[in-house]
Amino acid sequence: MSKLKVGIVSANWGALAHLPAWRTLSDSVEVTSICTSRQETAEKAAKQFGVARPFWSYEAMANDPDIDIIDAGTNPVLREKIVTAALNGGKHAVNQIPFAVSAEAAQGLDALRRGKGLQGAAAASVMGLPHLGFMKELIEAGEIGEVFQVHCSWQMSFFLQIQPGFPYTWFGKSGLGVSVTRNNGSHMLHALRYLFGPIDSVSANIKIQLKDWKLPDGEIQHVETDDTSHALLNFSSGAMGMFSTSWTAADSPGFFIEAFGSKGRLRLSALRYPSIDSAKLYVSRNESPHHEPTGAEVTVPERFFMADGRVVTLGQEDLYNGAQRVSLARVFESLTRAIKGKGEPLPGFARAAEIQGLVEAMYESGRCRAWVDTSHLAG
Repeated sequence: MSKLKVGIVSANWGALAHLPAWRTLSDSVEVTSICTSRQETAEKAAKQFGVARPFWSYEAMANDPDIDIIDAGTNPVLREKIVTAALNGGKHAVNQIPFAVSAEAAQGLDALRRGKGLQGAAAASVMGLPHLGFMKELIEAGEIGEVFQVHCSWQMSFFLQIQPGFPYTWFGKSGLGVSVTRNNGSHMLHALRYLFGPIDSVSANIKIQLKDWKLPDGEIQHVETDDTSHALLNFSSGAMGMFSTSWTAADSPGFFIEAFGSKGRLRLSALRYPSIDSAKLYVSRNESPHHEPTGAEVTVPERFFMADGRVVTLGQEDLYNGAQRVSLARVFESLTRAIKGKGEPLPGFARAAEIQGLVEAMYESGRCRAWVDTSHLAG
């Protein structure tokens, strides 16, 4: 089969993180096009990143017969239009996280995809993390027995002291579909749903803790989106969960998922983003009574680092993308396999719509100060 042709809409994160991941799949994929909003920036990006064809109209890219997959960047409001155009143009699609501005919009994208007979993946990079895949295998093998408790946290300090050149101050503006709950929270919920199954109900507390951001030029930006989110989760399995995230957390301790079971404990932790440069997986077995933790780091099997038939490790191209290339390459490979009729994307649009529903339920819970039933969301 000839290589799948990919077009990327974005000269920022799409070029810095997604392009290297797609190029990791060089035996099956070729990135042929890049799109920005203006001709001069599109041509500059194409030259800078070594992509053959510049576009400055996503509609033109969506209707180009020589493109198979469109990977959509930018904010969720514009991405909905881009992904809709891609699907209507007969293209398979990659959508970012946050997936959409609402549960209704997310369901609409998945319905359109299904109606067109196409495949779609959400770029939830944590889902491709090798350590997460091995953690799931251990849970399903009964390594820690029945799961009783789940703790998940992702704490970053992005907006406590904003550095010059930081491109994401627009995250503080309402109406664009972004916030710590929608961004970090969606990644976390994807991971939790993948590991532990459907979530039946949520109870959340969501706040803006830091009301103003001091920008590098001295300007003060009033914050309109939440920066801290806590929630309790009830899983269909009976497990109880705790969830917390912030991007105004001092010292940036990073990410972890911890599962307590009847036979032991698993803990996946990572500094900054959950990526292979710092991720570690620990296993504890409840083999004898003790009162101190005994978790030992385990080696993730090489097969979880495979993409395009070979082991992928960190390289020079990972300096500017948060070491997301390996994880994203595994997510993108799941999409290419699905296009060829082999399995489902990790994660697909249907799962992304479910996660978007969970995010909206968390906001509803925060408003009404009550548990919200989410058992209807799981497909």
